[in-house]
Amino acid sequence: MTKILQNPSSPVLERAPRYRVMFLSVGQSPRTDIIDDMLTNLDLPIEALEVGALDGLSDAAINELRVRPGETSIVTRLADGSDIIVSKPRIAERMAKIAAAFQPNEFDLVVILSTGLFRDFESTCPMVNAQRAMESTVISLAAHGSAVGLIQPLQQQIDELDIPALAPYRVTASYAADGDKRLLASALVDLAETEIIILNSVSFTEADRQTVAKASGKPVVLARRIVASAIRLLLHGTHPAALPGVPPEFSEKFQRLTPRERQVLSLVAEGLSNKAVARQLGISPKTVEIHRSNVMSKMEVNSSNALIRMVVAAGHP
Repeated sequence: MTKILQNPSSPVLERAPRYRVMFLSVGQSPRTDIIDDMLTNLDLPIEALEVGALDGLSDAAINELRVRPGETSIVTRLADGSDIIVSKPRIAERMAKIAAAFQPNEFDLVVILSTGLFRDFESTCPMVNAQRAMESTVISLAAHGSAVGLIQPLQQQIDELDIPALAPYRVTASYAADGDKRLLASALVDLAETEIIILNSVSFTEADRQTVAKASGKPVVLARRIVASAIRLLLHGTHPAALPGVPPEFSEKFQRLTPRERQVLSLVAEGLSNKAVARQLGISPKTVEIHRSNVMSKMEVNSSNALIRMVVAAGHP
């Protein structure tokens, strides 16, 4: 397990309560390339801890988790910097066991740091599931009438993409590895008819987003920013300061919410049901329903999709 302290010398952060956040990744820790970037953009007093699903495994055990014919795949990174394609269902089961072993209130937040894991993870702590957050973002944008383009990190993931809720909408997928300008340019040819592009992996960087945005002239959504927005909203559920780095209009509306309503807003924006929100926060579904109604009223939106689009816009100024 790796511990990372963000800006420990900052006098502002020294005075503030420090949030314990556990990042659970598919590969091996540390993934400072992703986590340090998100922590810098969050500018919150966070004590970040990390565990990878492949940590502590022998080479033989890791090889056993490689994708087999007929299995869906996910690409991740080992501690030596090399990439490995593993079985999505089997690595997801391993991650679920790790998450289930966390103790109640052990962390202020648990972050599942991977897109592509189409399952829920049981947690006694508030949780951000990167895939759920991205999925709700795609659905809300597509439901608004936008033709959405997804860039996946692996070619085979185009055929493996299966989000039933997206069936009625205009969604086109292509692929490119992070940092590969040639493949990113090739993906844009496939996505020429789309109106908004989503880099659908936390491995994509801000430099990748800028490359795609400049070449396409279209809005580009970065998975890291979606995850960071969810982290920011959940942690600010108990922190009254103004949200850093977001439009004043959103921040002003956000300040109307109670601490619990702020937490409910973030989990609703991840696409969770009232029952799932209730489990994570330790309250009843009826109480969640009341909080959810108050959130909609105070944020001046009339649907969950509109709320999600507002959160996406706030995370991509």
